[in-house]
Amino acid sequence: MGRSWSVDAGLRRFSSAVFHPLGWLLGRVLSPNLLTTCSVLTSVAVGYFFARGRFFLGAWLMFLAGLFDIWDGQVAKLTGRVTTFGSFYDSTADRVADFLYSLGALYFFTVTRVFDVAFMVVAYMVLSSLISYVKARAEGLGLSCSVGLLARPLRMLLFGIPLFVYGFTGNLWTFRGSLYLVLTLSVETLFHRVLVIYRGARDRDLLASRD
Repeated sequence: MGRSWSVDAGLRRFSSAVFHPLGWLLGRVLSPNLLTTCSVLTSVAVGYFFARGRFFLGAWLMFLAGLFDIWDGQVAKLTGRVTTFGSFYDSTADRVADFLYSLGALYFFTVTRVFDVAFMVVAYMVLSSLISYVKARAEGLGLSCSVGLLARPLRMLLFGIPLFVYGFTGNLWTFRGSLYLVLTLSVETLFHRVLVIYRGARDRDLLASRD
């Protein structure tokens, strides 16, 4: 049977292949957990610059934070330093980073009274948290649900790139339009994952009842 493919897996494989040489070099001098910490610290700067309305710079830093997030996993695998705590730390750092850059954008659009965009950023934060929680909870129950169109790498691209364009051109519709798309895909991803979990749990319970 062939290996399954998803948007998340495809983006991660592509980015890992492209940035593999840098990950290999970083693995000689930095630990995976230190790279994860660099990702969090860079995300603090992203949130700050987004809050100040400096989206051009903030988006570049968001890209750098994403690279650190790729490299920590690469370095862990390349150097044989994959640990249980490292996996926990990496996952937690991802949630913190998502919150920081979203909060920065929320602050800016609230202060500038662009309330429709601010509301959509809040909805984005809630849906992103739910999507991540549902997957983590399912995996904790031994169920796989890596489905849906809007896994984290694509969420970051659809959030960061339009903000970069907005910071460069001043055209808010680049970000507003992207938020409409992100929220639509987020709802699809959330319901798709819940449905997959429901089916998996139902099949498991049926098998258990026959034993």
